[in-house]
Amino acid sequence: ATLLIGASFAFVAPARAAETAPRDPLGGFATNPDAPIEIESDSLEVQDQQHQATFIGNVVATQGGMKLRSDRLKASYAQGTGGKTQIREIVATGNVHVMSKDDQSADGDWARYVVASRNILMGDKVVLRQGKNVIRGTKLTIDLATGRSKIIGGAEAGTAKPGSTGRVKALFQPPPKEKK
Repeated sequence: ATLLIGASFAFVAPARAAETAPRDPLGGFATNPDAPIEIESDSLEVQDQQHQATFIGNVVATQGGMKLRSDRLKASYAQGTGGKTQIREIVATGNVHVMSKDDQSADGDWARYVVASRNILMGDKVVLRQGKNVIRGTKLTIDLATGRSKIIGGAEAGTAKPGSTGRVKALFQPPPKEKK
């Protein structure tokens, strides 16, 4: 393994066919699949034979208008066409925070981003926010192609703790009153 300090790394997203699914106009987490994925961290450990790179400390991964922050991020990669390195999967752990450019964000203990399917799965103590609206649950799935999100509670995930309802909880703020 090789150790690099003060790491900044950019990966090329795999080429894909044009999108045919309609875009959700409220899809805050939708992002450009052809945009490169740039990752910065305090340090980087590369295990080239296993095709893995582990970014450690103050990790920030950006693709288009979406940004992911975490304590640690492991990227699995492969050599693509033209010898370019392409990320296949990202697993982020520790204080995971995903944010979009339109004031939508999600927090969890861990996240898994599968680049080919363009899906993010986040888990454990998930908090989804848009403005002052807040939804809490156990697992969150984000489809980056459409921007649609689904959150489930501990009861559905099979992880409800004794004494808790295991349900999704949401708090929606009323719109501000217009001044006359």
